[in-house]
Formats: sequence, C-alpha cells, structure tokens
Amino acid sequence: MNASPLRFLSFVDGDVLFENIDGVLENDRLKVELTVGASLACTVTVNGIPAEEVSLGTYRVMLFLKDYRTSVRAVCLETGEEKTAQLFWFRGGYHTYRVGVDDVIFCLKNIWEHQEEYHSLFDDPYLAMYRELYDRYGTRTHMHIYYETVDKSFNLSMFPDKYKEEFSANAHWLRFSFHARADLPDSPYKYADYEQVIEEGRMVEREILRFAGKEVMDRVTSEHFADSNRSATRAFRDLGFSVLDAYFLIDDQEEPSVSYYLSVDQTRHAQNRDFWVDTEEDIIFVKDDVILNSHTPEGIRACLDSYLTRDDRAFMYLLIHEQYFYPHWRRYLPDYKERLFAGVEWCEEHGYRSCWISDFAFEDSIKKKVEEKR
Repeated sequence: MNASPLRFLSFVDGDVLFENIDGVLENDRLKVELTVGASLACTVTVNGIPAEEVSLGTYRVMLFLKDYRTSVRAVCLETGEEKTAQLFWFRGGYHTYRVGVDDVIFCLKNIWEHQEEYHSLFDDPYLAMYRELYDRYGTRTHMHIYYETVDKSFNLSMFPDKYKEEFSANAHWLRFSFHARADLPDSPYKYADYEQVIEEGRMVEREILRFAGKEVMDRVTSEHFADSNRSATRAFRDLGFSVLDAYFLIDDQEEPSVSYYLSVDQTRHAQNRDFWVDTEEDIIFVKDDVILNSHTPEGIRACLDSYLTRDDRAFMYLLIHEQYFYPHWRRYLPDYKERLFAGVEWCEEHGYRSCWISDFAFEDSIKKKVEEKR
C-alpha cells in the first residue's frame, strides 16, 4: 500500500481564490475543483463529500464557497488521517489593479519647502502627476512613506497641517501608510525587534493623522525591503496592517528574498498566487507583479502581457519607487511618468479597474457590499 500522506494539492491552506480564475460563479457561490493527494487504497472525503480518484493517488471534489473564509477538511476513511485548510474568496477582487508607491518622502519635503508658495498639494509636481492619473483614469494611488530623509534635514513632524482638508477631500483616491523610518539602512526590520517596528510605525501614523487625517489611512502597506523577521512582521500586523506586499523571490543561494519570514516552500507558492494568507499569523500577503521603475514603457507592457495566460492574473499590483522621479537622484529616470502611465494604461486597456485592496480583502468589507446589494 502506498503510504503517501494525505495532503492538499490544489488548493492549499491560505490560498485566496477569485471568480473566473480559480472557479466559476453559480448562484452567488464560487464553484471550485479541489484536488487532494492520498494513499492509493484510500477513500477520501472532503467536508463529507466523497472524492473521485482521477489518477493514481490524486482525488478530486467540487466544492461551493459562499463565504469569505471556508474551512476544508479532507479525511481518509480507512486510516482516519485528516488534513484541514482554510480557503479565502476575495469576492469582487477579480480584474482589479493597485498602484503602490514606495520610499515616499521627497514630495513631502518639497511641499514643506514651498509651503508659502504652494496653495495646493498638487502644486507639487510629483503629486500633480498622480492627480493627472486619477483625472484621466480614475486611478487610486497608495503611497508608503518614510518618517524622515536620510540626512535628517526633514521629517514628518515638520510638515504643515494647512493641507489637511485637501488631503481629506482627496482620500478617495490618494492614501498613505508607514513604510520605514528612512531609506537607510537597507533591510531595516530584518533583525529588528517588535518594539522598534511599533515605535517607528506609530511615529509615522501620528504625523499622518495630524497633517492629513484618518481618512487617508488604510490597513494595507509595503515594508521597506519586505524581509522582516516573524516578530517584526507581527508588529506590522499589530499596527493594523493586515496586508503586506513583497516580491517573493528565491535568490542564487536558493534562499527566500524580499519575502518577509516565509520559508522556501511558502515563498515559491506565493510567487504564483495574487494573494496568500499565513493563517497561523493572520497576515495576508500580496505579490508585486511589476516594478515600473525597473522596466522601459515597452518592457512594462511585455511584462504584463506575460500574465495573460497565468493563474495569478486576477489582480495586478503596479509598484513604483518615488526617488527615480528626481533629477538629483543617482538613477534618475527621465521617462518616469511614461513608465507609470504605461502600467496603468495596460490595466485599463485589458479591463482591470482601479481599487483599494481593502475593498475586497477583508471580511467586513465584503459583508458590507453583500448587504448593500440586498
């Protein structure tokens, strides 16, 4: 008798599913095919439903998901062995995209320096570019900000509160959250303790509330270098950030890179999913699909084209870093704006709509939408 253990093949614990990619909608439920690996001489049930053996050691069952989170229990009746998993349905998240901006501080410093001249936030050329993007396509932008510049010539406590009403009035398309204390050192939270992250996160949060208001804040953010240890990542969660983004790479030494504390197997899995949930830590991870400042406009389109036949094409995360916009930066990109617009235009042309991740990634948001439809 083959002694291979009972295990989920597709889908696995923490997988986030989308209609039209992972399953089909039927009567307001998501119909999905679940496959399980087990011993050859095994009768398998999933949530009490007999599974069909479709090949040696592989069993299939159709399930209907109707909730944000579904617990799945597979059992081998002969041995009593069982495995459990949690699957998530991000209802309404299909064919959406997000623009995230990392390392933001220079535009805020520029506004501070010109506060006597700038009557609007959008007198700043960097923010004006995103306002143009919103006016043209309705694109929402989420900026992940530092507390201070590396040379300490500016920090958020110096930013005036005279623009607070304007921030609030534009919070439906422009939001801010904690990224790190500063651009250096690299990997600031790889070896950090819980208390450091909490302290620095609260510093940024306090200032955002003061000069922009709670309306611009969200439960999603991007951590600088995305490689914090487990304890430091818990601190991000406890600051209220339920969703964190990363690249989910495996480096030349076959080690995870830009992947927080995840193991090699978890990182490889997250590489091929739009979202994945660490159910033990209650953290949702989202994968960056394209780094706009790393490609030419033509390269951005080619990169996004490659997703059209992949399983992780339900959601597109467009990430860009602020500093490449500025001529003083050592790796200045004269075509920065063209790169930004190229990513958004591709999404718009392919039927993706701009969104906040918080619109569909949290159970309370989905319940509210369902109730509104009723």
